[in-house]
Amino acid sequence: METSLFDAKLSVNRASKAIAAFALAITFAFAAAPKASSETTLPFPRPAAIQPNVDFWVDVFTKYSDHDFLVMDRDNVQRVYHVFILPGDGRPTGTDIEWANAYLKTKYGDILNRLATQPPADDEEREIAAMFKGEPPSAFAAAAQNLRVQEGLREDFHDGLLRSKYYMPSMERIFRSAGLPPELVTLASVESGFHSASRSSAGAVGIWQFTRDTGKHYMKITRYHDDRLSPERETLAAAKLLRSNYDTLGDWPLAITAYNYGTGGVSRAAGIYGGDYSEMVQHYQGPHFGFAVKNYYAEFLAALQVHRDEEKYFPGIEDEPAIRPAPIKTDFAPPRHSKKSHASHTRHTASKTHHSKKTLAQKT
Repeated sequence: METSLFDAKLSVNRASKAIAAFALAITFAFAAAPKASSETTLPFPRPAAIQPNVDFWVDVFTKYSDHDFLVMDRDNVQRVYHVFILPGDGRPTGTDIEWANAYLKTKYGDILNRLATQPPADDEEREIAAMFKGEPPSAFAAAAQNLRVQEGLREDFHDGLLRSKYYMPSMERIFRSAGLPPELVTLASVESGFHSASRSSAGAVGIWQFTRDTGKHYMKITRYHDDRLSPERETLAAAKLLRSNYDTLGDWPLAITAYNYGTGGVSRAAGIYGGDYSEMVQHYQGPHFGFAVKNYYAEFLAALQVHRDEEKYFPGIEDEPAIRPAPIKTDFAPPRHSKKSHASHTRHTASKTHHSKKTLAQKT
């Protein structure tokens, strides 16, 4: 019954969106420059349920450096047990990050498990115990299994803002042409920090982080060619995918989440909760619907907030030049040899073979 209600809601949404599509396209086509359009009312709601997550990500993007490691509860991001500052200079290595993650999870897992059976022994444990006021002792043991360590991203986000200065004007034009809010381009900050050479462990490539399977629906991807490395072509593809998500799901919280989790997956998850995004992210426990998916829309809202007021979070950045990316080739086929050079190479190889045989015969 809930799914039927959701389907009915989507049908109404699709109809209304279709009627308004032309008007939306006109609105975005004649929108003012990015600075002016950022003052308009945006179609991206901020559900009260995820506002703490938005605030958390604003801090991660702007307050905490890459030497700051927050140990926290993955389902309650307001519950930050400690901010550990990694000593030393320079960017932390992969080994440094792995060590910090293991150390903090072990230390605070032990503290939480202790608090489940005995009173706090020192000031740190008392501070942590105060976070669970009114909850039963079993809550400590459950929290010990729910730890997450988040590294600060201030430096990365700052550089992403400078890269975005180079890409945003053309990307916003593409999104306007697709009838999309140009501010939606900010989603690239969450995906890759506008880094055209970005590659994920899951095989996603480029600024818009398309996997090979999804990318093939919108771009040319072969053994020797990859449109995911072309900022223009991959932005066109991202616009098509986001437009399709919105037309299918009916609102931006769901459509943006679907960019990360998949349209079918979000449709099934949202259907259980009558299309209510807040209920879905708080209660859905489907496969792979974890921390990253639940926080994806909140990260977008946080990134949008920082982009719209970047000088507040990064004083002086308006005077810093854009970072121009190094050119990336979309074609990488092996060079072809002319017939003449191939024939010459064949004769040369045959001569070497004949000489080798003669030498071997003489030695024999």
